[in-house]
Amino acid sequence: MKPLWLVLLWLIPVAAWPLDLCLPTGNDALLRGRDAEFYQPTAAGAPESGMFGCVRNGEHRLHKGIDIKCLQRDRRGEPLDAIHAVADGEVVFINNKPGLSNYGRYIVLEHRWDGMAVHTLYAHLSAIADGLAAGQPVRKSQVIATMGHTSNTRERIPAERAHLHFEIDLLLSPNFYVWYPKHDPQAPPFGNFNGKNLFGLDPAAVFKEFAANPKLNFADYVAHQHVGFTVLVSARQFPWLRMHPEQLCLPAQANATPVAYEIAVTPFGVPVAVWGRTTAEVTPEQLHRLPVLNRVDEGTMAQFSCHHFLERGRTGWHLSNAGHEWVELLTCGQ
Repeated sequence: MKPLWLVLLWLIPVAAWPLDLCLPTGNDALLRGRDAEFYQPTAAGAPESGMFGCVRNGEHRLHKGIDIKCLQRDRRGEPLDAIHAVADGEVVFINNKPGLSNYGRYIVLEHRWDGMAVHTLYAHLSAIADGLAAGQPVRKSQVIATMGHTSNTRERIPAERAHLHFEIDLLLSPNFYVWYPKHDPQAPPFGNFNGKNLFGLDPAAVFKEFAANPKLNFADYVAHQHVGFTVLVSARQFPWLRMHPEQLCLPAQANATPVAYEIAVTPFGVPVAVWGRTTAEVTPEQLHRLPVLNRVDEGTMAQFSCHHFLERGRTGWHLSNAGHEWVELLTCGQ
């Protein structure tokens, strides 16, 4: 059972469109309980390596999405599976130069699910649907691409392991396009839609939950994800607060002014709640050291340690360099 401080009791009401999903390919083995027919494993061969989470390199490397097996091939063994938009939305990015990314040729769509801005990513594509371009609306189940095995990795994806890499993500910062080139002058021209700015949930779990409950509220689903840690940051405004007002819980006391925000984060870097904290809830030492790690669910972080946001030293847990970089990006202003 999660500690009471991790239980999210209230969400701010926002204008919302209900969640309505389909699978991104014709492969529906996931919903029939046949994982081996659904997930495309890596060369190692274990079906788990095609799943979401700490499933690679001995559980030390995160796989940010799911890899879905090919069902149809031409005479040369090349994949033919159509790729579908999983919900109504808008095309916000297309990379048609596979040599620039580990994702190869990929598409990012933006959706509004129960008031939340959500992005879905479709990667390793062989071709983009004719005429598809950024800024265009798409409908649920619309064909947007063809499955492939494009990538820029040293070990190419062979045709026999062709698959769709699929993600359900939240965009961490709308200012990534300014922030990242300062850290990497060789950054590819992907704007905000670089994988380093997209932090995701397990798509398979979302599809299963929706199949079991078609009335699923996505904002509520996100709010109840396992929390790995919380971090205190300055009370100044930052874009996430505007992008996700459904997550913000201000102090209950009348006229109380937050001196810090406490952000609850999944082990995979997705913020799921933001609480305004007052001087009664934050120590002077913490205020002096912001940003600072505040709470850790040790069991959860031990189980899902592949994102390396935290380190454990002689004095306890603290933010790693990767953790500080994540906070810097999240709170970066214009």
